Amino acid sequence: MPYLFLRLLVALALWAGAGWAHGFVADARATNPLFLTDNSEPWPLRDSSMQWLEPGRNATAAQAWAAPFEAAHMAHAAPLNANNTLWIKLTLVRATGSTGRWTLNIPQPYLDHVVLFERQDGAWYPQTAGDKHAQRHWNVRGLYPEFELYLPPGQPTEVLLQIRNFKPLAIPLRMVPANLREGQRLAEGIGLGVMFGLILTLAVVSLMRYAEFRNVSDLGAALYSVMIALTLAQFNGILNSLLWPGAPLWADYASSVLPSLAIGGVLLYGRHLYALSNHYPRFDKLLGVLGVAAIASIACYLFLDRTLADKVSGIVILLGTACSLLATALNWRTGSPLGAWLLWTYTPKFALVIWMTLEAGGSLPAFWPLRYLLTLTVAASVPALVYALGRATHDRKEVVARAEHLPTQDALTGLLTADAFQTHLTEAYERAVTHREPLALVLVNIANLDHIRHNMGDPAAEQCLLRAVIKLHRVLRDLDPAARVGSARFALLLEGVASRQMLTERLVKLVASGLIPLQGMPTEVTLQFQAACVLLHENPVEPAQALNELAGVLAGISPRTRRPIRFLEPVPTQLASLHSSLSS
Repeated sequence: MPYLFLRLLVALALWAGAGWAHGFVADARATNPLFLTDNSEPWPLRDSSMQWLEPGRNATAAQAWAAPFEAAHMAHAAPLNANNTLWIKLTLVRATGSTGRWTLNIPQPYLDHVVLFERQDGAWYPQTAGDKHAQRHWNVRGLYPEFELYLPPGQPTEVLLQIRNFKPLAIPLRMVPANLREGQRLAEGIGLGVMFGLILTLAVVSLMRYAEFRNVSDLGAALYSVMIALTLAQFNGILNSLLWPGAPLWADYASSVLPSLAIGGVLLYGRHLYALSNHYPRFDKLLGVLGVAAIASIACYLFLDRTLADKVSGIVILLGTACSLLATALNWRTGSPLGAWLLWTYTPKFALVIWMTLEAGGSLPAFWPLRYLLTLTVAASVPALVYALGRATHDRKEVVARAEHLPTQDALTGLLTADAFQTHLTEAYERAVTHREPLALVLVNIANLDHIRHNMGDPAAEQCLLRAVIKLHRVLRDLDPAARVGSARFALLLEGVASRQMLTERLVKLVASGLIPLQGMPTEVTLQFQAACVLLHENPVEPAQALNELAGVLAGISPRTRRPIRFLEPVPTQLASLHSSLSS
């Protein structure tokens, strides 16, 4: 899996590089205006734009327009900090006769402050967005900043973007016709809604499993799912738009606080889940310390500068993700099914975290759709975790269930015991006699099992016996009782079988499957099934007597017979003479 994902990342990098190299036919040019027509496609501004990095935060739009703008590439993070402002200058021309409206959006949910200024009739008209502004003040409420453009046809319109953020950040710009933008917003909402609905559904499933099995791991999985859902929702701007649109201070800090809480919870829960203390006690303690440190690191935002605190948080997230991946790999090496499934999701997540870290540092070009890919990989860990826990819980529950059913089930095969089967047979026989319900009783024998035990030993014979049970289940429904009534003999009760032909067709499949050599055996071994049958609705023999008579039928079948399926014939009745009847 890691190698496949690395190949995917290489292909993605080549694709992104080709896009940056060739661009769209409508890529922005630093000094030329952008011409917009009704037939224009969405325009991602990829190459370069006219930018000015103001060393302070006091310039007005009019002052910024006269500033010395320079062409700058948009594929790298802008060198923003808590004391400067980035200005981007655009000149837009809507074609004469064009009736379509256009929008400009910045798909970065964690952007502090952005204002779009449009100049019309010598005046600058602002539209505000960003985490530090309540969404009721946004011109277009959504997951990330978006603005409507009011462009008079045939006239150049000057646009300024004022951008502030406490740390360097890539600023992707997308110009989209308003009618197409509605479809994009709908697709984003449906995709994210389905994903978060799935995560919350799995959280409910984990709670239901906890209520049934009382396993603390299932309760932890529910909390894990909720924390992942909250973190990803904040990462994609959903919480800022829906839960706290009127709390800009918390909306600004939540994007930094929730990931630290999530990685701390993941480390502590992983430590409980993997139980590495037996094989790797020092690493197990390290996981606990890192988990507590990740949660405690949110206090840095109270005592340190925001930029420094964010660096501490970034280091904690990177280190925590790496340790979480290492813990999963170690758990996988111990043979746990949890590690095998979670390794498939943690490996791409770690690779994408590394990518986005290098991207933020300017070592890699910015590619904002990676945010959706990271969201998908993080969300994928939830169903993988729930499935792996389900497997582990199922295995434990199966052992407990078998222990509880030992009085009624055979310890080796899991089938019913002879006494339990007799109870089912008696009840079914009464229904067959009273209501004429179709019912077949079959006694199956493995004719060559003693030969296998004599030549290959008891372990091989027991393995063949278990393989025989698997083949028996192929002709049984889930509701059909079956029991082991001898060392190599089984009793089957088939309800709804109305004729000999139907029963024979089932048993022919059983006999034929036994002639297929068993896999995994040191020598070629087949199973010779023989069956004695009776249709109790046609031949109502008493249950105890039926089993004895069927055993007698099996005793009369030769090991080399060509008729391995025999039926118990009804006892012929003698007609009394007319004279004897009159005398009586």
